[in-house]
Amino acid sequence: MEAEAGIAGIPQQELQQEPQLWEQPAPVEEPEEEARQRLITVGVMDIDKRLGGGLPAGSLTLVEGDPATGKSVVIQQLTFGALKEGFNAALFLSESSPRRFLDQMDSLGMASVDYYLVGRLSVYQRDLKVNQERADNILRRLLRHIEDSDKRDLFVVDSITPLLFQFDERYVLNFLANCKNLADMGRTIIVTLHSYAIGEALRFRADSIVDAHLRLRIEELGKQLVHTLEVAKIRGALKTADNAVSFTVQPGMGLKSVPISKTRA
Repeated sequence: MEAEAGIAGIPQQELQQEPQLWEQPAPVEEPEEEARQRLITVGVMDIDKRLGGGLPAGSLTLVEGDPATGKSVVIQQLTFGALKEGFNAALFLSESSPRRFLDQMDSLGMASVDYYLVGRLSVYQRDLKVNQERADNILRRLLRHIEDSDKRDLFVVDSITPLLFQFDERYVLNFLANCKNLADMGRTIIVTLHSYAIGEALRFRADSIVDAHLRLRIEELGKQLVHTLEVAKIRGALKTADNAVSFTVQPGMGLKSVPISKTRA
């Protein structure tokens, strides 16, 4: 397999729109023992506190939320936090173009171009709204790419929602289980999906596989609509009644937590 040429043999031009951005080589991956001690933070104290300090390296995280709930910006802030911590990341997008994703990060105060230019971050685009055979082939190659990669230690898949309309629940759970096996090998993986596409039975079973589960929704608190992030599960931390944080998205700043006093006003 050619490093960074694509997902296990898929031509690079099929996966990304701006090839000149990700042709630079990435630095050598840090030793696994050191990576295991690192945490990926959102950069918002109230949220990171509920994550037990941050997402642990070598973990599988499920980020769930419907459109407009803040799922994309949470993914972007986690990616930015990982890059600042020294992770080398690869993003696989099925719902946004690389350029749009980067532009949104920049607009929220998360300058990311330099990470591309030095090879610390790659962004690939792939449409999963294809026939079942093609989708299965793409995902198998994606898993092999994550397993074989020697340049990346964070992988973000946004999102697997199309799979829920093409395959049964057993297939989706098997995909998550394979991701979990790769996490146990030292890979850090974040997978997203839309809440409207998942039932309670599948949610419960998926929750038993992943190390962390974040759920996003929009709520009316006081006189305003706010985004709410619930930490439904985090490995090694006890679930408490106070496991949710409300926030707004501010240009040039990204996420900003909303004080409880304001939400109750």
